[in-house]
Amino acid sequence: MSSAATNTTPAIAVVLATFNRARPLEHLLRALERQTIAREDWEVVVVVDGSKDDTEAVLARWVERGTLPLRFLVQSNAGQSVARHNGILQTAAEHIIVIDDDMEVCPEFVAEHLAASRKAPGKVVVIGKVVPEKTFMKKPLFTAVGEHHLLLLHARLESGKQPPTATAFVTQNVSFPRALYLEQGGFDASLRLDEDRELGIRLERAGARFVFAPKAWAIHHSDVGSYDKWSRRHYEYGRYALQIWEKHGESPLLHPLRNYVDGSRLNRALVTMVCKGDVRSRLAESALRWVGNTLQRLEILEPAIYTHKAIQAVRYHQGLRDALGSWREVRRMERQYITAPNRPRKPTGEGLTYEG
Repeated sequence: MSSAATNTTPAIAVVLATFNRARPLEHLLRALERQTIAREDWEVVVVVDGSKDDTEAVLARWVERGTLPLRFLVQSNAGQSVARHNGILQTAAEHIIVIDDDMEVCPEFVAEHLAASRKAPGKVVVIGKVVPEKTFMKKPLFTAVGEHHLLLLHARLESGKQPPTATAFVTQNVSFPRALYLEQGGFDASLRLDEDRELGIRLERAGARFVFAPKAWAIHHSDVGSYDKWSRRHYEYGRYALQIWEKHGESPLLHPLRNYVDGSRLNRALVTMVCKGDVRSRLAESALRWVGNTLQRLEILEPAIYTHKAIQAVRYHQGLRDALGSWREVRRMERQYITAPNRPRKPTGEGLTYEG
């Protein structure tokens, strides 16, 4: 562990995992350097999750510079869940902020998270506001669709149209009591995706109260990578959704088909039509991608976004189908869900967009 932190116990710690993102990470560290909170009240813990770039050298220079209460450790690549958990174990701070390594935080970011936690003491989970880049709609659609989802979600949270709950717990910008986190066993190391929602579910079931803090805002400089990586990611979300559902006692509130049954009829029709076989699914995905990119070039942006939301729906349900073994098993699961006596009658609010 390399350190430039003080010997006092901080009130709050910023914990982040990073993997091959030295330049975005350095941008974030510059923003953290401008925080208004007193130095002795906070610290930064960075976990390098097996990076092959110059991340370690970048962090070493920042430690030597001494302008941040910064510590970092290096581990073999084990995934974001393990990296963040190891970072949380390294601090004794009462409150933990978890953010992504491609964020740009406002100067009051840490202070506002701490203030929101103290304003509502106890088992309080704070969801900070995520702001997309102004030009996010000019990015590739597979990047823009996630930003669009968060923009709408946080607008609903800020207006009060949607209450902050575990379904809005996305660890790009959240904070929680360290003791509560450890009581619930921390992030599930077996989950490479959707680990934030799963943790949020356990925190909520433990009696945590979720609050939204719009003044603790951060700009998301999204770096999804390639289209193939994005497409595969949403396929994996379907597989992990089944794992989470089974882990939590097959609760209807967490059912992998909740949005399929109670959400958009158009998405439901598309998924039903194309997810029975891979050839049909690939043709649908290719067509939707072409239409979306064409609409984006024509600056018909809202419909363009929805083509890629449809791709997300297709890939998610392909992943779920393969985890279950067949489309017939998906339909059997659907019938069981429809007849469940405590079935919720509304979708989660996430639609069919999953961005972890």
